[in-house]
Amino acid sequence: MFHGSIPAAMRSIVYEHAGGWPTDQDIYVGCSGNFTLERVLHARFGANRQVHGNDIQAYSCALGWWLAGQPFSFTLRDEYEDVLGWLRPFLDDPTDLLATLMLGTRFLQWVGKEGPYFRRMIEATREQWPRMHDKTAAKLRNLTVRLGSFYAGDVRDYLSTVVPGNAPVVMFPPFYSKDYQAQFAALDECFNWPAPTFDDLDENGKEQIITQVRDRPHWMLGLHIERPELRPHLAGVVQTANRGLPIYVYAASGPRRIVRPRQPTQPIPMPKIGPADELGDRMTLHVLSGGQFAAIRSQFMSKTIKPGTPLLACGVAVDGLLVGAFAYLPPKFDPDCAYLMSDFPVSWSRYRRLAKLIVMAATTKEAQLLLQRSLSRRVTGWSTTAFTDNPNSAKYGRGIPGVRLQKRTEPAADGIHRYQLQYGGPMGERTLLEVLDLWKRKHGKDQR
Repeated sequence: MFHGSIPAAMRSIVYEHAGGWPTDQDIYVGCSGNFTLERVLHARFGANRQVHGNDIQAYSCALGWWLAGQPFSFTLRDEYEDVLGWLRPFLDDPTDLLATLMLGTRFLQWVGKEGPYFRRMIEATREQWPRMHDKTAAKLRNLTVRLGSFYAGDVRDYLSTVVPGNAPVVMFPPFYSKDYQAQFAALDECFNWPAPTFDDLDENGKEQIITQVRDRPHWMLGLHIERPELRPHLAGVVQTANRGLPIYVYAASGPRRIVRPRQPTQPIPMPKIGPADELGDRMTLHVLSGGQFAAIRSQFMSKTIKPGTPLLACGVAVDGLLVGAFAYLPPKFDPDCAYLMSDFPVSWSRYRRLAKLIVMAATTKEAQLLLQRSLSRRVTGWSTTAFTDNPNSAKYGRGIPGVRLQKRTEPAADGIHRYQLQYGGPMGERTLLEVLDLWKRKHGKDQR
């Protein structure tokens, strides 16, 4: 029902710290967003403690006014009467209006767009509207969270004119807020409402917010950027996923916590090729579990590459010795072309070009069959992205049948390397036996 989220670990830190704040003072939340912090504080104190909210977005303001029991007005713009006039019976009662606005954040983005897809989505929404609306309105009526008040306006004005100087303040300001504003832009487009005025949040504005929050005896602030000057106030670091941005939680006082993602790993019951081992003549693929792929990826893949979750992961073995692994993601743009997200060899082997063998194994008939079985559809090609400081990739560049450079971008999007190279080629043209024989003839003699 609510958009967005604050990680559970950060909610736990807020819950813990709030218990140490004076019990005779209201708590003020800035940049309420989806009111997660307010719900955490309500879970801690119930109706015995007044909590006040603030925001500027249409969605948040409507929700804040409703939670505070304050009147609010959203009226359908005349130019949308023809396409959205069927919403009128659901705009009179405050709870019905709020349910309409909340559901509107899901489908108003399609209004006014041309094409059969958008027309079908609008039509399907209208057909299912009574059931969807009743369900959302019922959830709202069952909510026990309430606010002492809600301030629609710039958080800097809120801190300077509304929040008492000695009151506890907690805030997770959306300093990367452009996507958040765009998420609710359709409400502003389709409805008239008393939108508050506010100044753009530039770097000086961010500094002002941090200063205003810190200038209080009890405060808590969540930021996506580490601030060295706030290090004495670091109450926690929250990172719930390997690819997730860390949240640095600062507070005036209280305990400290660190929350890091935990990656489950499993061993692969197969010996790895050693520095003295010769490659045999029988190459096989072995489907890996998520834990097995995570374990071998952590051991051999570059630390600069952020891990993802594959559709299919396989270990590559020769005569029972594991020599590397690869993993695929589902097709993105071309439905017949799977994305090779990872491929890496056992790095301590004597073969300098073992990485090419892993790429070749990943494009064989056997790999194609496993992919098609995972996707339940035909796959005829593969593509991948390489980041390098050279204009061509040593791994994909030469000696792999059918592979070609599709795109070269400079500078690379990872901010580390000079080039971002897009490679791809056909899949299923050779068997494992054939590519192993080809690799031995072309690359197998290049040894350490």
